[in-house]
Amino acid sequence: MTINRAIGGVSVLIVLVLAYSWWSSDERVIRRRLDELAAAASVPAVEGDLERVARLPRLAGYLAADVRVRHGELTIESRESLLAAIGLWRPQPGGVTVEFVDVQVAVGEDASRAEIYLTATITSRDAAGGSIVDAREATITMAKREGEWVVARAEAMETLRR
Repeated sequence: MTINRAIGGVSVLIVLVLAYSWWSSDERVIRRRLDELAAAASVPAVEGDLERVARLPRLAGYLAADVRVRHGELTIESRESLLAAIGLWRPQPGGVTVEFVDVQVAVGEDASRAEIYLTATITSRDAAGGSIVDAREATITMAKREGEWVVARAEAMETLRR
């Protein structure tokens, strides 16, 4: 009976260690940060100027100061420039929902950088109230800065159209 208890105790300990390492893993933290970033980037159906301005500092917390964002020919090379562009953007009435799907995370060996491949899905409404869905593949580099994972680089990839 004592051997069975010992084996049971060791098994429980192994499960707890594995669960803890999975729970606190960098990949899991990165996925959570991406979910939070998508939520912060989403625009509610009714958003006033004050709410829009208040959303910008939340977004800033997910971006490195020297973030570099590239979409086609457009390149933005700082957090301030990116936030200024977002602040000027006026979405269609009805809001915008941002989601990151098909997320693949590869954390570097030193656990200070991660390469992410994902599909960014942006859903909005047209004038008639119908859904408009824009999905783009992207690569993102996140870096651990002051203990937080932040976006250091993001690039929308050209996708093949059928």
